[in-house]
Amino acid sequence: MRYEGDIYRPPSEAYSLLVQVTIGCTHNKCTFCKMFKTEVPGAELEEVLEDLAWARAQYRSVPRIFLCDGDAWRFPTPV
Repeated sequence: MRYEGDIYRPPSEAYSLLVQVTIGCTHNKCTFCKMFKTEVPGAELEEVLEDLAWARAQYRSVPRIFLCDGDAWRFPTPV
């Protein structure tokens, strides 16, 4: 797994597999948010897929996956 910068996760995800899909937040303009204040490039889709393949090879069972950082849904969904 690759992690860059600070990783924020809610306590309810304490036992989840953490997969960083963005680094910080791609939007980064919310006035109420104090977590992400620097603009950084996001993780590449290929890197995320490699991390998921690595996790699949390492663990027999992963009941939950938490997609980390500020804009976890930034990748387009396949149609």
